[in-house]
Order: sequence, then structure tokens, then C-alpha cells
Amino acid sequence: MNKLKKILPASVMLLSMLAACSNTNSAASSGAASSKTDPFEVPSDYVAFTGDEQNITATIDFWETFGGGTSPNATFATAMATEFHKRYPNITVNLVNHNSYTGIYTDISNAIPAGTAPTMAICYPDHVASYLSAGAVENLAGYVADPTIGLGVDDLTQAGGKEDFVSSYIDEGIEYANPGVYSMPYSKSTEVMFYNKTVFDAKGWQVPTTWDEMWNLCKEVKDSGDFPKVTPLGYDSDDNLFITYLQQAGIPYTSVSNPHYLFNNDQAKAFIRDFKSKFDAGYFTTKGTSANSSYTSTQFTAQSLFMTVGSTGGTSYNYTDDFNIGVAGIPQVDTESPKVIQQGPSVCIFKRATTAQKQAAWLFYKFITNSVNSANLASLTGYSPVRASSYETEYWKQWIEDSTGAGGQNNLIATAETYVQNHYQTAFYTSPAFKGSSTARTEVGGLFSSVMLGTKDVDTAFQDAMGACALITD
Repeated sequence: MNKLKKILPASVMLLSMLAACSNTNSAASSGAASSKTDPFEVPSDYVAFTGDEQNITATIDFWETFGGGTSPNATFATAMATEFHKRYPNITVNLVNHNSYTGIYTDISNAIPAGTAPTMAICYPDHVASYLSAGAVENLAGYVADPTIGLGVDDLTQAGGKEDFVSSYIDEGIEYANPGVYSMPYSKSTEVMFYNKTVFDAKGWQVPTTWDEMWNLCKEVKDSGDFPKVTPLGYDSDDNLFITYLQQAGIPYTSVSNPHYLFNNDQAKAFIRDFKSKFDAGYFTTKGTSANSSYTSTQFTAQSLFMTVGSTGGTSYNYTDDFNIGVAGIPQVDTESPKVIQQGPSVCIFKRATTAQKQAAWLFYKFITNSVNSANLASLTGYSPVRASSYETEYWKQWIEDSTGAGGQNNLIATAETYVQNHYQTAFYTSPAFKGSSTARTEVGGLFSSVMLGTKDVDTAFQDAMGACALITD
């Protein structure tokens, strides 16, 4: 069945369990913005919508990172733009692909001072924090609350208002230094561990849940001598490994207030030295430490790894017909207080657009993230729906039923989605977003890989990373 034919209106129910989940930040992400000002308060300069939304006439540019061609993300977005234009014939959506998150951030950062920023764009919080420091991002609080086109307006393809969004997802868009709503969730992902279930079952291995259990298993694999060409564990993102471990262990990383950069501390250095010893023992690898920066998902399917931690948004890349694949949680420092990263893109709208363009962009955002469409995108990619009500749509329920136990790539996506829904909803964390937080992420990822590879000693790596971050000013 062609899933894109399922982009149809549907009445849905609110899934209270997910809507009630909370974003749990600990000391490693200390310094989240706090203000007595309600971020959802309608700004004084908001132009309330009047009239018939069918009369909105605008052409909007949506800068995105969907890869173009026939990728699932690009195919979905193209279908969305086509269906939206049928509903709003006076609005044209131009999809402009910018290939990568780094690329789109650079391009928008250059476009803002040139006065050529798009109407709307795919973004991450640390990107938005930088755009916000230039005064370029629209506060969306007015659109959220607008009685005519706001989130509370039921167009038969969504349920509820902002409360229908998984709360930690929508909270991400308000946790900036400036009070307001500066981004809205598009599709969200996290990290899970994929493992070679065929080998695990044959060897009677238990899937590790803690880092201590992980290292014990890795030692067993290496000491056995049965797999001389296998590295037990792969971790696709050096950045996430560094930041997530600090989050799990309660080690300071960054703060939204000055001083922003807190990771240059003895606890973080001890963690790096410990992981260096495990790396030298051949227990794990990462994308940043692999030859040609090879994704660990690629190494996993090639059976040179038995486990790999990667984004649920890339679940399909971990699929192969060559062995059975299991899905588990990522290793934790403390299973009583689990921490997993909340990631995946959001959408922001830029101030330079005309009022009609902003209204059109808002309507398009609502359309592509309604209950059914958000569920549709999740089924195609492995990203999680952003609306709680998506999990109650007949489309989602049927897709899960059809996919689970059926084998194949869809089964793996459904398994990962179900694991996240059942195990992760109170474990999500996000790091503080501020101008320079993107640089911090890049630098700690480079710090990690350089120490593992031995190109820098620990103290030099931390000093260099802090030096690069210090170049970014508020």
C-alpha cells in the first residue's frame, strides 16, 4: 500500500499518556531559561488573522534538509506541498533543499544579514538561538493562540491545541533566553541501540543496560577470540556520546546563562580518559573515529559490529536481511534515572516575511504536522510523531499492526517506534540553546574523537575546544 495515499483528514483522540510526559533536564544541561513571562503570551505586535484563510495569497520558500530525490523525507514533503496547494490554491510552497543541518544553518546565517532569509526553515534549537540573537525569528505565540488559525482550530486533521503536542517536544521551542515561542516541532527522534539478535541468541548474551554491563560484554567478546575482526559496539554520533554521558552522570556541560561552557572540568576529563582506555582495548568505535568517517550503522549491517547506537530517524539504515535485529535502550550510567537525547528538526518562521507569507507558512506547518500527516512521516522514516493524537489515529494503529512481526524494514521501524513510546517518554533531555551552543556540540564531538584517535592529549583537546567556543560572543 502506498502510504502517501493515506494523507487524508481524520478525527482523532488525545493520547493523555504522552501529552503528560515531561522534559527532564539535569545538572549536565543546567541553566535552562526561566522567566516569569509566559512564553505563550501573545506579543503586542502580533497581527491577528481576519477574514477567510482561503483568501491568503502568498508564495513561501521553505528551506529544508530532506535530501531531495526519492528519499522518504523528500517524497513526503513534496506530497505535502502538493496536497496543501490543492487545499489552498492561492498559496505556493517552494521546497529548497540545503542537504544538511550544518549546511542550512550556515546558509541561513549568511542570508539573515543579506536580507534573503526564507519564509520558514527546518532548524535545531541551537540554530534558532543564533538566529534569535540577530533578531530574525518570528515569535509564534500569537499564531499558536489565534482564534481563527491557531492550534486550537480543528480542521478535522488534528486534535486539541498545543496540549496535543508531546509536551517535551513543544517545550523545546520555548526554552530560549528570550520569552516566546520561536520554533515548533516537525519530527523528533532519539537514540536506541540496535543489536545483532542472531549472534546474541546464539551466544546467550544479555543485552547490556548500563555502561558497566556494556564494558563487561565487550571484554567477553574480545577475550573470547571468536571474533577477531569485530568491534563489539559502535556509536554513530561522537557529539551525542559526549553530551549524553555527561547528562547521565550529572556532569556540567553548558548553561544558557554566562558562563555558557562548563564542560572543561575534572569529571568530564575522567570520563574521556576512561573511554580512551576502552577504545584502545577495541571495545567500541564511533563515526568520528572510523576510517573515512564511516557510519556505524553501515559497519553494523556489514557485521563488523554487534551493536550500534544511532538515531531512530535513521532506523532503516540499520536494517539488513542477513541477520535478526533487536532494539534496546542505550546504555545508562543509572537505569533508575535514564537520560536519552531528544533530537530531530523543528520549524521556525522568519520576521522578514510579509504578514501573508507568515500566515501561509503557519498554515503549512499546521498541515504537515497534523495527526495523520505526522504519523505518516513517522512510518516512512522512523522519526516519532510530534502529536500525541497521532498514536491514536487509525492510520498509525493499522501501520503498527501491519508492520510488527511481519519482518522487513517496516518491522524494524515499528519496533523502534514502539520501544521509544513505551520506555523513553520521561527520559528525554535537551541541552540549553544559546548563541554558541551549536559550536559547543561540534567542538566536544571533535574533542572526543581526537582523544580516542590519539591526535590530541586530554588537556589539549579540552583547551582547544574551550578556545573555539570562546570565540563566539553573545
